[in-house]
Amino acid sequence: MTAIYSVLHMLVDGICALAMFGNYVGAADRQFTFLLYNFCAFALQMPIGVLLDFINLKYEEKQSKFSCWFATLGVGITLLGAITHPIVLGIGNALFHVGGGVGTCKEDEAKGWNGKGLGVFVAPGALGLYLGTILAKKGVWEISLWMIAGMAVLLTSSAWSLYHKEYKKKHRGISYTTEFFMPKRQKVMLIFCCFGVVILRSYIGMEVAFSWKQIPIWGLFSVLAVVCGKVAGGFAAAKFGYCRTIVITLTVAAIGYYGLESIPLGLVALFAFNMTMPITLHLVMQGLPKLPGFAFGLLTFGLFLGFLPTYFGWQLLGNGQQLGAVGSVFSMIIMLLGIRQGGVHDAVSD
Repeated sequence: MTAIYSVLHMLVDGICALAMFGNYVGAADRQFTFLLYNFCAFALQMPIGVLLDFINLKYEEKQSKFSCWFATLGVGITLLGAITHPIVLGIGNALFHVGGGVGTCKEDEAKGWNGKGLGVFVAPGALGLYLGTILAKKGVWEISLWMIAGMAVLLTSSAWSLYHKEYKKKHRGISYTTEFFMPKRQKVMLIFCCFGVVILRSYIGMEVAFSWKQIPIWGLFSVLAVVCGKVAGGFAAAKFGYCRTIVITLTVAAIGYYGLESIPLGLVALFAFNMTMPITLHLVMQGLPKLPGFAFGLLTFGLFLGFLPTYFGWQLLGNGQQLGAVGSVFSMIIMLLGIRQGGVHDAVSD
């Protein structure tokens, strides 16, 4: 299911980019339209996640089914929103992310992947946004929308087929409960630190500019660096542990950001900085083992908060090099503090 949800993630985000930069780009109040979309797509994931958690806790033996339903509903409403209104589009995006994210979390836990699946799921979204934006700006958003819609419907049907063949028989009764336990105060500290890092990561991603990204080939490579970094981060943390992965990747990211005008260093910065994304998600998921929907939504709400300073035009503190480098080091300190205060032990895979 994780593979299907991951490809669907790329398609859903691609549809959203097609609609926003193709259909809604000429809205009377463009800035406010984008704010509405981002609020619905990111901030609403938290209440939607709480709703899915409530349903899953009540019908524990059918958790995979309800996650699949939320993802399916999300695909459908996203397609509807692409031709109706940005608010509908954002709600569909939020529903899919929560359903697919919780479904991936369940499979990751059930199969002992230690967070690898989370990186695989979150990564393709950036590629979908990039491709959708390119197609929309080339003026082919309508034909592209129909083609992507067809692929999304086929993949959604495949998800249900896989559910009936595998999950309904093999995974019935598996819950989100884990052996991971922390006292309440420590749990709050860990979650607060991860939440803060996500806000900072979002802000840095919005504010730090790479001049060479305007060249199409390097723009594509920068997106691929982000995608590959998110996937690699989940695997690295599972193999080498949270702390070593965080220290190495964010140190490398700080060096890369300091030389961001150099294409190789800039690509390294994007790759290394994004490696911690699945780590923060996995940590919060473990801190809230029975509330994965809320955990997922909480962090996406952090992404929305990180977007707001740029939207309101707040002045950047320092240049892009300084913000990227200092932000990487600060993120490392916050994450290590959260892990230490939370009493987290690295779950290292063989």
